[in-house]
Amino acid sequence: MPTSRTEAQAGFTLLELLAVLVILALSATAVMSVGRSSLESARVRSFLVEAEALFRDARTTAITTHAQTAVLIDVNGRRLSLEGGRSLDMPQGVTLDAKVAAPKGDGLPAVRFYPSGTSSGGDLAFGFRGRNYGLRINWLTGRADAQAL
Repeated sequence: MPTSRTEAQAGFTLLELLAVLVILALSATAVMSVGRSSLESARVRSFLVEAEALFRDARTTAITTHAQTAVLIDVNGRRLSLEGGRSLDMPQGVTLDAKVAAPKGDGLPAVRFYPSGTSSGGDLAFGFRGRNYGLRINWLTGRADAQAL
């Protein structure tokens, strides 16, 4: 039993507790939506790093095997493929604009790497939610560089 009037009034009212719960729920919703967006952006950045590695692997393969190798660019199939090797699927929502040498015959566009380490070169522009990323393959050195544009 409370001994004084101030002890009887100590504590929180139900209205105060509900207000705190509403604020916490709104904060959690905001954090989750930002987190989801960050996760999707991280997937796109991860894809770019993997794509850069795919082009570097193609160059290394061409040098070590002394044979021309290519990375095929399938825009409709949303895939980058190392000729006779692994492939990499583009994440949903990513657009691609590729500027590479014309394909041979009816084949897919490709960046070709030669035993000397050079390449046919190319520029791949990826878009995701208003942000643009680029992957440039230098024709002289065969070096692949990914960058945010």
